[in-house]
Amino acid sequence: MGKDNSKKTIALVVENIFTDFAGGLIQSLANAIHLYKNINLVVIAGQYDLTRTLVPQYREYLTSYNAIYQLQQQCKFDGMIVCLGSMVPANVELFDRWVKRNQHMPTVYTVCEIEDRVSVNYDNTTGIREAVDYLVNFNGFRHFAMMGGREDNFDSMKRKSIYAQSLAEYGITFEEKDYIATEMFVDTQEEARILLDRNPDVQAIFCVNDSVAIGLYQEMARRRLVPGKDIMVFGFDNTKTSTRMIPSLASVGAGNETMGKKALELLLKMIDGEQVESATVGTRFYGRESLPYSMYEFSNIDWRNIEEETIYNMFDECFYRYKPEFVSREAIDLRRLFKEIITHINQALRNQYMSSDDFNETKDLIRIFFENGAMRYTDTERFLTYINRLDTSINATQNRSNAGHIEYVNRLFSYARDCVIHSLSKTIRNKNDEQTRFRRDLLDFLVDIEDADAEQDNVVNRIVANFEKLNMRDAALFCFTQPVNYEKGVEDFFPETIRLCCLTKSGELHVISEERRLGRLSEMYQRVELAEIYKECATFPIFYKTRYYGFLVCKIDSMITTSGECIAQQIGRSIYLLGEKLI
Repeated sequence: MGKDNSKKTIALVVENIFTDFAGGLIQSLANAIHLYKNINLVVIAGQYDLTRTLVPQYREYLTSYNAIYQLQQQCKFDGMIVCLGSMVPANVELFDRWVKRNQHMPTVYTVCEIEDRVSVNYDNTTGIREAVDYLVNFNGFRHFAMMGGREDNFDSMKRKSIYAQSLAEYGITFEEKDYIATEMFVDTQEEARILLDRNPDVQAIFCVNDSVAIGLYQEMARRRLVPGKDIMVFGFDNTKTSTRMIPSLASVGAGNETMGKKALELLLKMIDGEQVESATVGTRFYGRESLPYSMYEFSNIDWRNIEEETIYNMFDECFYRYKPEFVSREAIDLRRLFKEIITHINQALRNQYMSSDDFNETKDLIRIFFENGAMRYTDTERFLTYINRLDTSINATQNRSNAGHIEYVNRLFSYARDCVIHSLSKTIRNKNDEQTRFRRDLLDFLVDIEDADAEQDNVVNRIVANFEKLNMRDAALFCFTQPVNYEKGVEDFFPETIRLCCLTKSGELHVISEERRLGRLSEMYQRVELAEIYKECATFPIFYKTRYYGFLVCKIDSMITTSGECIAQQIGRSIYLLGEKLI
């Protein structure tokens, strides 16, 4: 991005904002954008019907919600990254029309292939083949099965083909009874039941994504089968879901480069007028309890002759989510800090001596390591297993004639285990506190704006007066001057103007004066008042049934991705119930 250094606004258009896959894509893109000072990221997320079995009323809700996609046509964006893979086959004609309408906008598509359009997809082959190679060569398995996806899904069919081909290279026939299709969502217990009934002696099952494995786990539990012991199980996408499952789920995921980073790289070249071609992102296999596997094996020799490359390999293996992330100048580089900790321990082992000062200094480094969020980049089982491996290896190789240094090292590893437990406890406590605060704040907000004795003459003024009570640190409220009625199939139905009514910056409320509120919808994301928020923000529609009132724009954080829709929905409901008087 060397030809034009002016501020750029990029839209990420996704199916949903709350899924683990979407969260990972947003995070990887946000991390990549932090490398540039002059790029803003706007997330425009709809509500794709993942189950296809919803009641008519909820389908109507989703149809109205998805009108938000028209923002990418009516607002000024310099480029788009589009991740609508599951929606493409659902309505090919509509999507083709959408693609043609945006053909002059620099756009990179992900998780789908569109003729004559630039796309970024996973190189599914490497990670799947790595898993199959390990299962066949190390475990000697011969009976494999797969819980796949829809036939109209690009990645689903690709992964099925690669899996079958990888098995065929070992002379293993992948038969029709070894495969069952799913909707690629969590409700897969029935498909799992059918697959296990067909294959009572199955040794390993590949799930087309991590979500599908949830239903398989449930059916296996019903049969008293344990993943990783009775049947090896692995998924795809390596989402946070995989680390939360019990036992933790082995999964195929991105290797050294993320999809978001690669898509941004291609998009910036397109914006600069360069010709680019579609690309793939390499994958690797991440072993966990459901299929124990480690990319790196560290021998006793590694500890006697430990080198910098070995230490960094240890870190990358364990803190696998840290590697592609952006590290700001203000943040502590955890990778380098890990090297310092291991170097301190290794020096004591080489010298067969560790003083109390060295012990306390190393202990402080470990404390700093965890206090700066190390556990966000790994999963508990993986890290604890790793600590035990290191501890066992060291105790097996050291001379016990002068064991004072060994006692100190053992105490350091014990302290690290305590830090893991403390970090997890703190995370759970903070999450529970956050959810409690959110429910309380939303209730207080709704009670106050629906107070019949309120002095404000219209509902927007009531919302503005109480907006701070929602405790959103960085957010903005945009409202139309009049309600807009959405009609299915009508394009560009949003009006040309919209009002910025108020915003919060670092939790402080700023009310916009009436004479400064009105602006063009096309320039909504270029309002100077929101420069800090728009570095990375998400947009939620404020509507009730088919009546649109505006948008809630929030800086992206963990609370907003899970609660933003709920807040916007409650605001829309209140506007409707209070008479829809917007000015």
